[in-house]
Amino acid sequence: MLRIYGCITQQHDLPLVLLAAVICFFGCYTSLSLLARAHRGHERLPDWKWLTAAAVVAGAGVWTTHFVAMLAFRPGMPVGYDIARTALSIAIAMSLTWIGYAIAIRFASPAGGGAVFGTAVGAMHFTGMSALSVPGHLHWNPSLAHSSLAVGIVLAATALWIFARGADLKHRLSAATVLTLAIAGLHFTAMAAVSLEFDPIVVISGEALEPEWLAVVVTAVMVMIVVLGLSGSAVDQHLAERSTREAVRLRAHIAKLQETKRQLEATAADLETALESAAAASQAKSQFLATMSHELRTPLNAVIGFSEILANESFGPLGDTRYKEYAKTVQDSGRHLLGLINDVLDFSKVDAGRLDLQEEELDLDNVIRASLLMVDGQAEAARVRLASHVSSDLPYLRADQRRVRQVLLNLLSNACKFTPADGEIRVSAFRTPEGIAIAVEDTGIGIAAEDIPRALERFGQVDNALSRKYEGTGLGLPLSKRLMELHGGSLELTSTVGVGTIVTVTFPQARLIADRQAA
Repeated sequence: MLRIYGCITQQHDLPLVLLAAVICFFGCYTSLSLLARAHRGHERLPDWKWLTAAAVVAGAGVWTTHFVAMLAFRPGMPVGYDIARTALSIAIAMSLTWIGYAIAIRFASPAGGGAVFGTAVGAMHFTGMSALSVPGHLHWNPSLAHSSLAVGIVLAATALWIFARGADLKHRLSAATVLTLAIAGLHFTAMAAVSLEFDPIVVISGEALEPEWLAVVVTAVMVMIVVLGLSGSAVDQHLAERSTREAVRLRAHIAKLQETKRQLEATAADLETALESAAAASQAKSQFLATMSHELRTPLNAVIGFSEILANESFGPLGDTRYKEYAKTVQDSGRHLLGLINDVLDFSKVDAGRLDLQEEELDLDNVIRASLLMVDGQAEAARVRLASHVSSDLPYLRADQRRVRQVLLNLLSNACKFTPADGEIRVSAFRTPEGIAIAVEDTGIGIAAEDIPRALERFGQVDNALSRKYEGTGLGLPLSKRLMELHGGSLELTSTVGVGTIVTVTFPQARLIADRQAA
């Protein structure tokens, strides 16, 4: 120990020794800061760019410390430095430091990585010493040389172990201090192990680097360390600030999402309650309609039947002619009310999924003719002409005849209701790529495009003075649409105000009897 102390105080320029220590500590702290960034957020997979920057700064710091201390060395004879070996020493320092840092992070072995780093310091030192060119010979003390390696390896391993315990300022300063002791301890222990013997026969090579030029090189490397350190610090600060802003933004976003989730859960609970209430109301409605169907239909049938007897004077004349007219009005009103009740009940069955189709083979031509006959009286009263055109090549159709006729009667009745006198209603049936289509076309008042969706809604009434000529519930079109959907078909309505309306119902290919037999 006294020999090492004497080497430092007697053979070195102390201000330069202190400068070497300061440079060493700054390089170690900067390197560990960069290494912390390489390790941050990557678990065992380092960010190789930051790790390389840390290794470059550490290797350069070790090399600068060594050669500043060598500039402080006063051997009492002229010295020079072999350029190639001097360059090799810094390359060794950087490359072995990179390997040590990679082991410390990638394999989670800080002590092992520190041992490799200590080996890097020793390899750099003895390579740098081999670059020393003096007019004499170097003699080594093996025990001190080996001790210098042990000091470097043990203290470097300890430094990285401390660093691995936490990358905060406290651990970073502690690790940088121990790492500085490792580098300085190895250097001055090794310098105490060497002695120079002057030999006038030995001359310094002309290719050796003069101490003045070495000082320039050392200064350049110091500048590189400072630049890398400041750049790394600035980038690290920028990344930290950006990370903080991102964390704040994410916390606000998460809070907003949590609030939205809470609102959605509350809305879902409200909707569930509303659905339960709606289901209960629907069940009550179905029970009410099922009960009222008998209670309403039975007296209506009696009213219609007896009013028909009175209107026909089946048991003798009534006397005043007004009685017969009143009886006919009662009969028509009863039939109208019964039709509305039937529509409401049919809609209730469709909604409940209890309306079953009674399918059979149909000849559409016959169904259309029968439907036209049933509305003939209404058309005559409205002074509207009826016409039809059915393609001769139509196949038979598998469908519920009563429901198909109900659809046609609804469409024809609406056409008669909304077509002015001397107008025309035409029914066409024809093949389409989708199957069979039936179109009911009139020259009536028409519907505005924006009112068509309302006309297809249940209880939908288009606000038009002429449309109120006959009262109704607005169930005809939407019920017909649902009945067509039960058949797997569709109902489409196109209309132009003042020109007329076309309602087209389509049955799918699967319901065509001839096509199914051919398949």
